[in-house]
Formats: sequence, C-alpha cells, structure tokens
Amino acid sequence: MLGLWILCSGGCEPEKPPAPTKPQAAPAAEAGEAGAAVLPADAKDAILTYAGDRGQFKDTSKPADVPEEARGLVRVTLLQGPQPPDGTVWAANLKTPEADGSWKLTTVPRAQFEELALGLGRSSAVELPPGLEAPVAAPREADVIVYKTEWCGVCKQVQSYLDKKGVKYVAKDIEKDSAAAGELRAKAKEKGVQTGSVPVIDVRGELMVGFNRARLEQLL
Repeated sequence: MLGLWILCSGGCEPEKPPAPTKPQAAPAAEAGEAGAAVLPADAKDAILTYAGDRGQFKDTSKPADVPEEARGLVRVTLLQGPQPPDGTVWAANLKTPEADGSWKLTTVPRAQFEELALGLGRSSAVELPPGLEAPVAAPREADVIVYKTEWCGVCKQVQSYLDKKGVKYVAKDIEKDSAAAGELRAKAKEKGVQTGSVPVIDVRGELMVGFNRARLEQLL
C-alpha cells in the first residue's frame, strides 16, 4: 500500500499512497449512554490501524489480531457511524474494554496518532488523552542498516566497504520491500532528513544520505 517511497535520483517525484476507500457497510459503532462513540465487542465493520513492524502501519478488522504491544493506541475507522471532527481520528485502548466488552473511542489529533504509532514521539513529552497508551518501542535490529536498490552502484560500494571493515549490517532493498521503504520514510521524517536517492545509511539512528567515507567513519 505504501508503494515505493524513495526513487532513483532521476528527478521523479516520490509516490504517495492512494487515499483509502470506505466500503459501504452496516454501522460498526454505536453511541454510549453519554453519546460517546464506542466500538462493540463483536464489531466487524471497522478498520483498526496500529503500529506494525519497521515503521509501518497495519490494518485489521479483528480486535484480537492487534498485538499486545500496540493495543494501547489503535485508530478506529468506522465504515458507517459517528465520525470524529476534522483533523482528528478515533482512537481506542484495546487493553481496557468496558464492562460489556466494548471499547470507548477518544478523539486524537491525526498527526499525533501517526507520530506516536510509528514511534517518532516516544522520546518526547507527549500527553495522550486519558486511557490511551503509546505503543512500546521495538529494539533496533542492527547498529547499521543500509537502504539500497539493486541497480545502485554506490550502494554496492558501501556494502563492499562495510564487508572489508568487518562491520555487521543489514541491507534493505527499498524497491523490493515496501516495509523497508516505509521504515526509511518514518526515520527520515523523525530526523528531518531529505532523501531522494540511495544509499541511505542508518548508523545507530543517525542517517547519512550517500557514501561519504570520512563521515561514515565518524558515525561508526
């Protein structure tokens, strides 16, 4: 769904994912006693969006499919029914159901949900509405990650250099792996780094675009 985010340096614009369509279906939420929106325990006609692996969002229609570490902050898109105000999304903490098994929906600014759900705001002092919990940060999979493409000659030079230095790293092809492209996009947004070419090298969270041998030595 994310498609290719970073393309070759030939001047092409990065692709943007198409806006999700909302199929017509029966109401997936109902109003509680105080008029607040809730997600019923047996809801089937809602899209639940949560923080997946490697800086990606994942969707499901089944609350039970949301992993424990991401259940504290889940976006709920109602196919029909109450809609949140502009600029906000419905969010639920699936760890804390109501007595009848339903989940209370709370409005959260859209940008704040995206930042926290992808892990970009976990180190910041961000206050969520009562009852919601930011997802648990996942450990780094490697100290050095090289984002590359198959056709990139400089990417091969970087990998050869790291191999000769004996540096352990993970190489990810952003054209073949959409999750890797989304992961890099999230990291670049967090660091305020403009990327439009490969390689992009992540050394313990610091990003370097291109291959600058002296700079890479400093980061290593």
